[in-house]
Formats: sequence, C-alpha cells, structure tokens
Amino acid sequence: METIKLDDTTDTSALAQRLAATLEEGGLVCLPCNGSYRIVADLTNTSAVLDLMVSKQRTRKAPALVFIDSHARLEEIDAALPEPARVLADALWPKPLTIRVQLGDALPRKVKKELGGKKAKVGVRVPADALARATAAALGRPLLVSSANRQKKAGESSPAQVRRSFGARVDIFVDAGDIQKKSASTVIDIVDGALSIERQGTVEHAELESLLASLPS
Repeated sequence: METIKLDDTTDTSALAQRLAATLEEGGLVCLPCNGSYRIVADLTNTSAVLDLMVSKQRTRKAPALVFIDSHARLEEIDAALPEPARVLADALWPKPLTIRVQLGDALPRKVKKELGGKKAKVGVRVPADALARATAAALGRPLLVSSANRQKKAGESSPAQVRRSFGARVDIFVDAGDIQKKSASTVIDIVDGALSIERQGTVEHAELESLLASLPS
C-alpha cells in the first residue's frame, strides 16, 4: 500500500488525478471524507467492486453508498429516477443528503448482484469533501464507497487501524492523520412518489418538504 500524506499544501487536483488513475486500473483507494476514512472503487468495474467487498468482508445485504461528482451523473445509476429525488439532488447537493436510488441497467450485472440484485437500492450523494468529489470527477464515473473498517468494527478514523486492516488490499492510502467524526448525512428514499426519511441527519425534514411542496401532487 502506497501512503500519501494529505495536508494544507497538497495539490488536490493533482492528487485526484493520481487516485483516479489507480481506480481506472481497477485498484482501491482509501481517502478521508466527512470525518472518516473511506475505501473507494470504480462502481462500473466488476473486479474492483468484488475486491472492495472482499476487503471489507461485506455482505450483499449491507447498505451500499455511491459518490458522484454532480447531480447530472445520477442517471448513470438510475435512468428512471423519481422526480422528487431529482429536485432534492439539484437543490441540495453537496449538502449531506444521501438519496436511495434503484440500480439501473447501465451497471454490470455482477456489480448489481454484489450490491443486492436488480431490485436493490444504493445511497447516492455528491460529497462536500473536495478530494472525494475531485476524484469522482477525474475518474468520470460513480464511486462505490465503504467506510474503512471491518464489518461491525470501529477504526475508520485511525490511520494506524486502516493500515492494519487494509494494508494488503488498498493500493493508495491518503493519510490525513486521526480525524474527527462529523454529523451523519440525512438518508432518504422516494417510495410511491412520497418522501421517506430513513435516517435523520444534518438536512432537516422541513427543508426537504419545503423543496417538494411545489411539485404537482
């Protein structure tokens, strides 16, 4: 595992290009984002997705998270996105809002199987973190994201623990030192056209309802 130190002097754009090149080759990258370290892979690369799942000892039933660089890329995951989800994405991202969407036919069949099957949903958001967003933009494809800890175990905020757990699996580790956890994102789903909040986080229910109020019923 190659380690790259991240500090105030780091050229984020150049680093994002380097990380994207590794992801393009099917590698795994670990970077800091929103108060924890995250392992990321190219969502469209079946081999990379399998490697991430194995490294995490992750089950298909566990919720999956995807990062994209802009709301315009949502249709690469779900071409039949409900209008309320599109409105909220356009208005709020990169605020900490995770939107559950269906896995579309554009993704490889084996990727969809690993993430729960053709009827499964994944959480999608545009990260506020500059490096994560720039990496997704440099790759030009969605990123599958998972916290850098073993299933049901802590350690995703500690570089030392990340190295112990994933040193043999991750190609590049972006080390920002010990990092402090931040507030969780709000997780929503659109069920039969109606808003469903699956986890209340930073974005409040009232703000979501206000944005959806102008939509035709």
